[in-house]
Amino acid sequence: MDNTQKFSGKAQVYRQSRPSYSQELFTYLQQVFGLGQGNVVADVGSGTGILTRQLLEMGINVFAVEPNLDMRLIAEQDLSDFAGFVSVDATAEQTTLAEKSVDYVFAASAFHWFDPDAFKAECERILKPGGRVFLIWNEADLDEGIQQGRRAIYEKYAPKFVGFSRERKEKPGIEEKFFDGKLDEKHFPNPIIYNRERFIGRALSSSYALTKSDEHYAEFQSELNRLFDDFAVDGVITEAQETVMYFKADPALLQQKMQTSDSK
Repeated sequence: MDNTQKFSGKAQVYRQSRPSYSQELFTYLQQVFGLGQGNVVADVGSGTGILTRQLLEMGINVFAVEPNLDMRLIAEQDLSDFAGFVSVDATAEQTTLAEKSVDYVFAASAFHWFDPDAFKAECERILKPGGRVFLIWNEADLDEGIQQGRRAIYEKYAPKFVGFSRERKEKPGIEEKFFDGKLDEKHFPNPIIYNRERFIGRALSSSYALTKSDEHYAEFQSELNRLFDDFAVDGVITEAQETVMYFKADPALLQQKMQTSDSK
C-alpha cells in the first residue's frame, strides 16, 4: 500500500486518541531558536493537525502538508478558524510550496514514512537561509510490560506490523545522514493518561491495526481490552512517554557537548 493511504479510514480515531506534544518542547523552540508569532513553517505529514494546532496557538503561520484525504479533512474541519492555517494537499517529497518560503520545517510522528533523501532535498528547497528542520516523535519505553503486551497482540493479529514507529525510524544512520552527521536531540516529559476508550483507540489508530472488516478484529479488540485491564489502576493507565526532537546541531553546540562528555 502507498504510504500516503495507510491511515485512510482511521482519521477520526487518530484525532481522538493520539496525544499532543509536550509544552516544554515549544518553550524550548521559542527560547533557543526564536520560534514564535509571525514565523512561517511547514508541518509536513501533518495528519489530523495535532502539532499544527499547537503551532497555530503560538501565532505561527502553518502550511499543513498532508497527502491523505481523510486526515487532511479532519484538520481542515478543526483548524480552519485559525487565520494562519493553510491546508496543502501534497507529499513530503513534493510539498508544492514556493522556494525559500518557510522559516522552519516540522515532521511530527511522520518522518519514518518519508523518502529521507527526497525529503531532505525538498527541505533545502523550501527553507529560507538559516532555516531548520525538526523531526519529532512521542516515544515510550518499549521494554515496559504494556509495550511488550501491545507488541504480542500486534504480532499475533496484525500481519502488517513490522515494529513500532520508533524502531522503524532507527534504521542505522538514517537521522545522522539526514542531518549530515550533526545530529542532536532533546527530550521532554509528556506522560499520557488513557481511559479504556482512548487506550483501544490508540491501538486502532496505528497504520497496521486491524479494522472491522478484518477476520480477527473481534479477537484483536478483546485482547486489547484484557491488556488494559491488566495495567489499569482505578480505570486509567498513566503511561510515561517523552516528546523527542531531533535536529541538526550547531558545530559550537556539538563541541560543547563533546567537551562536557569528556569531562565526566
